[in-house]
Amino acid sequence: MTSEKKYGEADDHDPSAEDVETIKKALHRSSFFTCLDSEQLSNFAKASRLITYKPGDSVIEEGAKGENLYVIVKGGAEIYVSDEKQTSKSKGKFIAKLGPGRLFGEGSVLFDRLRSATVVSSTENDASSRSNSGLTCLMVSKDVFYRKVIRSENMCNMFNDLLKETKEGTKGTITPNAELTTPNTASEKVEPHITMDDFIKGIVSTDDVSSDPIKRLKVQNTYNILRRTDDGYQRINLDDFCIFYMLMSRPDPQVDIAFLMMDKNRKGHVSKSDFGKYIGTYFDMDCDFVRLFFGSGQVIRVNEFSQFLVELQKEIGRQAFIKATKTKGDKYGYIPASAFIDILKTSCGWRLPGGIVERLESLYLHDPMRSAQLTALAAVQAEKLKGSNTEEAAARASEAILENVASKSAGLGGRAFNYADFMAVQDVLSFLPGICSLVDQCYKIKKQTISPDDFKVAARTMLGGRMSRKQVDFIFQIFDLDADGFISPADTVSVAGVDFIHALVPVRGREGKLTFAPPPDYTQKNKSLHQSAKFAKPEPKTFSEMAINFLEHFALGAIAGGIGAFAVYPIDLVKTRLQNQRIVPGQPPMYANSIDCFKKVFKADGPTGLYSGLLPQLVGVAPEKALKLTVNDMLRSWFSVHDDDSGIDTIHLPLEVLSGAGAGASQVIVTNPLEIVKIRLQMQGENVKMALDAGKPAPPMKSAVQICSELGLFGLYRGAGACFLRDIPFSAIYFPAYAASKRWLCEDPEKTTALNLLLAGAAAGVPAAFLTTPADVIKTRLQVVARSGEKKYSGFNDCIKRITKEEGLSAFFKGGPMRVFRSSPQFGITLLAYETLSNLLSDDKEKRPSAPPTNAPVRRKDMESAFGYGNSSAFSNAVDTSNLLGFLDLQRGGKK
Repeated sequence: MTSEKKYGEADDHDPSAEDVETIKKALHRSSFFTCLDSEQLSNFAKASRLITYKPGDSVIEEGAKGENLYVIVKGGAEIYVSDEKQTSKSKGKFIAKLGPGRLFGEGSVLFDRLRSATVVSSTENDASSRSNSGLTCLMVSKDVFYRKVIRSENMCNMFNDLLKETKEGTKGTITPNAELTTPNTASEKVEPHITMDDFIKGIVSTDDVSSDPIKRLKVQNTYNILRRTDDGYQRINLDDFCIFYMLMSRPDPQVDIAFLMMDKNRKGHVSKSDFGKYIGTYFDMDCDFVRLFFGSGQVIRVNEFSQFLVELQKEIGRQAFIKATKTKGDKYGYIPASAFIDILKTSCGWRLPGGIVERLESLYLHDPMRSAQLTALAAVQAEKLKGSNTEEAAARASEAILENVASKSAGLGGRAFNYADFMAVQDVLSFLPGICSLVDQCYKIKKQTISPDDFKVAARTMLGGRMSRKQVDFIFQIFDLDADGFISPADTVSVAGVDFIHALVPVRGREGKLTFAPPPDYTQKNKSLHQSAKFAKPEPKTFSEMAINFLEHFALGAIAGGIGAFAVYPIDLVKTRLQNQRIVPGQPPMYANSIDCFKKVFKADGPTGLYSGLLPQLVGVAPEKALKLTVNDMLRSWFSVHDDDSGIDTIHLPLEVLSGAGAGASQVIVTNPLEIVKIRLQMQGENVKMALDAGKPAPPMKSAVQICSELGLFGLYRGAGACFLRDIPFSAIYFPAYAASKRWLCEDPEKTTALNLLLAGAAAGVPAAFLTTPADVIKTRLQVVARSGEKKYSGFNDCIKRITKEEGLSAFFKGGPMRVFRSSPQFGITLLAYETLSNLLSDDKEKRPSAPPTNAPVRRKDMESAFGYGNSSAFSNAVDTSNLLGFLDLQRGGKK
């Protein structure tokens, strides 16, 4: 037997961009590496070495101990397998040929098993070059895979969180590049590790463990099978944690766990004898199923095992039904309902919801009163899910009760079941989640309840017509509670439970691509198991903590708003002067344009003149920003719809606009008095110049306090109508535009940069500022003091009419470019300042993610439910796997 080449025998290799893409493609295609995170993919490319084989050279041999992973970059690899009867030294039966971008050898590395096939460098010539230069692979050894590939920053952060809480393990902090060694003597330092208790507590909440200790055992047993651990203390180090989590985060790890249980000797395949020892005497080995899969010395390898497992579950149910017909059936092949339901509960490989069991027993076993009671409860639950009122729910329950009692009293409903019934029901229940989702989709399209014919058409369209009439009849039997011939998603949920309608929610995975199965680097940021301190800040619980939290955000908003206002204030002053400039026929305007205005102000008043009225503006920024952002977030939270399946909040665009409008309306309470004071302070310099040019004495300069005293309370809200007209649409446009701009600039919210925030804030400010310029012009004219000889505006309507008549419609956009030039960068700078200050005050300055204050709040429990126990998480997969293995164990008589 030829031994494999060692990692050290391969050539050091600096992977090209093409090599990296080949590696990514190969790992993506392999069902074992679908949940590697982005850093791990990069690590694999960096750690790989180049190795070549001549045509006909053996790369790996079946039955040998393997240590390497191979990615083909050039040439072809032929796959050969043997069977139990093969005695010659031949390569075996050719079954496949792999080309560039394919990976092989992973089974031995991940599961510590022997090679399950022989791989040989292809002897065939390349079709394009008519020659064969052999096989070229990028190789990574098992040791290197553990030390340099899987130890990403994300995985280290997750493991370090568990290390901090360990009581019996060895605490410490692990970094991706740390060299971890196993001690040879008792005096050597033990590498940081956790215990099984730490591990369980990390992925199962304390409440779940205390309320259901079986959950702990399920995860522990699944771990022990996968990691081949029999140590009672069970030290779990970083490598163990990474491999377990990587494998269990995939959508279908139960297949590999079941394979390991049957392949106890880790040979890489399951033979007939392996299967027989595992399944025990309960299963009839002298059947067509066994002959088809294991005849002529055939063995089952991992690539065939998933289909074998599906067929095995059907065969176990089939054999259980045949046995029931012999012991409890009649001469026509029918069995009573009690035996039929018992088979469904104990001898089929899918999870049967308690509600389905209750419904079946209610239909076929219970007396009329008990059956009516259960049916009524399900009917009320269905109406509640539909949003019906009390009267409607009561009416539906009454209909269900009457129908049920009448049917039972007439002796209807009771029945026996034959093999055709069993096959139909078994298929329906095995695909129950898909059927419930199909009903849900039909209801969304039709917007009404679904009839049997509706369902048949939908099944034909979406499932290829593979739904028999008997199956459809059974679906309506269990879900049509009031027997009116129609069902809805509420009916399916009330019977099967919410777990059987899963919303497919795509998330950003590696390289920003959408996926339904997020890799660990996504769940690490969102799931309770991995709610690392660098991503989360504890929610304030006491009143004092809430007050401190509010003051902190208020102060940050005030400072950030002040920075933004100060940065663009000269532009704001020029904008105000231009908007207040009235065109008098026969007289040249004071300012020809924005640049001319800027020059004249600077020449007349100096640099400080460009900041006239700055103090009220800075004073007003704090309450304005705090109020606007708080109201916007609060309204977004109220208007968002929470999806219980996905845990994600969504908000419709009209309600998003309404939230911004509400925020804009709220800020007028604070901003109007400050605006009018600011504008009058900004105009004083111009009024002095005009008086002196006219040979009149200069009017006295007034302070902000004097202006407030002169205006009085009602005067401070002069022009409030125009202020509302400006600020409401501004915020209604700005906040949705900002959210959209931010999503467009950076699809992954965790990778938001300072430039993203600056550009998103600036981009959103352009349409918001320009489109609301007419309202800003009207507000400015109403709030400024009329000069000598100028007629005052009597109100909002008068202002609009006179500007239109005397200056034309273009006057409503005076200062528009300057308003855009001021508002656009101001909001970008404000948000950038807010994030920078937040990071400076954070406990972990370098790692705090961007979270712009305009985003609607996302609660921790929402993210837990989004990627919690009902979806593709390590915990839920461990439990589902344990359920499957428990089922298999039950069928073989409970043997271990």
